[in-house]
Amino acid sequence: MTVRELCERAEVSKATFYLHYHSIVDLSCELQDDLVRRVIDELAAPDSFLADPRRFASELFSAFIAHAGEVDTLFSHGQEHVLVESVERELRARILDEHPLLADDLRFNVLLTYQVHGSHAAYMCHARGVGEKDRQVVIAAIADAAEAVAHI
Repeated sequence: MTVRELCERAEVSKATFYLHYHSIVDLSCELQDDLVRRVIDELAAPDSFLADPRRFASELFSAFIAHAGEVDTLFSHGQEHVLVESVERELRARILDEHPLLADDLRFNVLLTYQVHGSHAAYMCHARGVGEKDRQVVIAAIADAAEAVAHI
């Protein structure tokens, strides 16, 4: 979509658009960041991924499923990696706000990366295009794996 097309659909002038954004990419990045923040806000305890990885995984996927339409729109066409990187960055920032000593904890950093990237890969491989019952089986298996890895 071009700026012109977006402005026509939104019924705003291009000048108004450019008062707020430099490009359509800037708008897209802002919308992506906003969605990730809102999803992470829905988690009861973002720092629970080590203490209660099962609950964390379940809550995280439930939150993203609730926003599936937005996720599919904002992170499509080769932007899937941006979703995972944004989730990891936002979670890390929130956890480190509460637990700053973890910043240099290699185990924490590896487990966070593994859980976010690995969970997403498993979900995308096995839960896209399946029914709700099978999707819940996939999420439960991801939660099992997260719990097992966190306790190694």
